[in-house]
Amino acid sequence: QNGLNALHLSSKEGHLKMVSELLHKEIVLETTTKKGNTALHIAALAGQEDVVRELVNHGANVNSQSQKGFTPLYMAAQENHLPVVKFLLENGANQNLATEDGFTPLAVALQQGHENVVAHLISYGMKGKVRLPALHIAARNDDTRTAAVLLQNDPNADVLSKVRLYDTT
Repeated sequence: QNGLNALHLSSKEGHLKMVSELLHKEIVLETTTKKGNTALHIAALAGQEDVVRELVNHGANVNSQSQKGFTPLYMAAQENHLPVVKFLLENGANQNLATEDGFTPLAVALQQGHENVVAHLISYGMKGKVRLPALHIAARNDDTRTAAVLLQNDPNADVLSKVRLYDTT
């Protein structure tokens, strides 16, 4: 009904041996659920670091986007799975890919209050690449420390958003 296959379920539950067996049987790695999630999305969301490593080592696309634009990195950042975030970044995950609503992994980590994930995302190649929802979230939360770090990395950030995320009029 939801499009989950054996690889998806094993990835979610962290059954590394089963995932390895399925990958050696040449199961289609990038098969998606009805929402467009791959096994890597599901493992990242569940914080299954060993499974994430296995999937990536077998060629899983670290920048695969679901129907709404979620990436494995976004899902790991959303759930505060710092080891998974680190691994995905080290293996080519693009933290500037945004959802259809314009949210990046940094923006969702800020919104959820995941300070360690936020700090790592900022320190990992953010120079000149601030996405506005992140800055807006920091401003809305009166988080001057994070806003200062974001602006320090991109002092020319245009603070107007095309999306009216917090319209109070």
